Amino acid sequence: MTGSLIFVEASQSGAGEVACRYAHQQGFDVILLCREPKAYPRAISQHCQLVVKVDTSDVELMVDAIESLMDRSKIRAVTTTSDFFVVQAAQLATHYGLPTNEPSVVQRFRNKFQMREAINRIAPSLNPAYSLASHLEEALAFAEEVGFPFIAKPVNGNDSLYVKKINDPAELERYLQARQGWGCDVSGQDFERGTLLEALVGGEEFCLDLLKPLYEEFILMGAFRKTITKGDGTNFIKIGASFPSSDEETVLLFRHIAPLLKQLGFVVGAVNVDCKVIDGQVKILEINPRLVGDQMGSHMIELATGENPAHAIVELAQGKSIEWKPSINRGVAIHRVTMPEAGFFLGLENEQEMRGHPSVESVQVLGEINKWYEPAASNQGVIGSIIVSQDSAEQAMILAESLAKAAKVRLSKSRHDDTVHIAISSSN
Repeated sequence: MTGSLIFVEASQSGAGEVACRYAHQQGFDVILLCREPKAYPRAISQHCQLVVKVDTSDVELMVDAIESLMDRSKIRAVTTTSDFFVVQAAQLATHYGLPTNEPSVVQRFRNKFQMREAINRIAPSLNPAYSLASHLEEALAFAEEVGFPFIAKPVNGNDSLYVKKINDPAELERYLQARQGWGCDVSGQDFERGTLLEALVGGEEFCLDLLKPLYEEFILMGAFRKTITKGDGTNFIKIGASFPSSDEETVLLFRHIAPLLKQLGFVVGAVNVDCKVIDGQVKILEINPRLVGDQMGSHMIELATGENPAHAIVELAQGKSIEWKPSINRGVAIHRVTMPEAGFFLGLENEQEMRGHPSVESVQVLGEINKWYEPAASNQGVIGSIIVSQDSAEQAMILAESLAKAAKVRLSKSRHDDTVHIAISSSN
């Protein structure tokens, strides 16, 4: 047996399953540390030798759990595919002397204000105007400086949850009042203090995706061109993405971002950077020190290139060198499906029809059956996704969007009502 590979939680939208399966195929005992074992589907747990219930926000408790189960000398790597636990995974890997980034580096990326401050010291032109506000007076001072509208967001949020465009002082006051009731994020961890305010940036949105072997240069996988819907005019939902973006766009992003990441101390693993390009100028939105999620990293990049980065992160976590040699050159796109109106979600009426389309690579139902959903206000409100392939990314995006718009959502207005209402998805 090769030894043990530990995952500190795992994403459930694609990368977690693919990475666990690959690690198991490579002969590892795959150990999944998680807060709620019952929350993980068999698609992930079947590839794990052990699924260990433990508070994954507490590194000492994870160490105790591990050392009660196995010889530490058999641990070959520690990693995660979950946004929320990149810091804890780095701390655990550091404890065992395994390849990882400094915990303070990934903590700086997770804390969006600390990220802004770090970028400001190295390449301030990559930042929009920003400020950390704890009180309405501070937020109003920022508004006076940059003008309305601007963006308000959690310091350590995810999935566009609570990210809002603020149009006037009244909206700002309501937002900050609501901020007091956020509590914990979906992983059970507390939101950090303060609210990050950022100037609204126009232009096209992208996601640059890189791999970094230990002691070697960054490997460019490519960039996604993203489609963001404004929802009710204030919310932001990642509704679609195509891959790869043009060579010109990708090279521009890589030229500005890779040197910054190096100076910020990122040394190993996968990293994706959400950014915008406006009039040839790059602005960074977020830096995420893990493989891009939502099937983009685990499925779409492989469909477009023939190489799977979810496999690469298992190799990189061991400190191995990797080769990135694309064998395919085609375009892929994903488009999400959202609720057309509030109701209990009952599935997609034309799911099998969509699966039968010759260019459809995947149809994923993400919504929980018989659960009440409002029209999406964040990425967490997405109920499905469709991935397609075509000769070019542009063609793929057109097809994915048209199929998502034609998705027929089955819903009911009452849990006890047998009446099934079928409505066309509101995806746009």
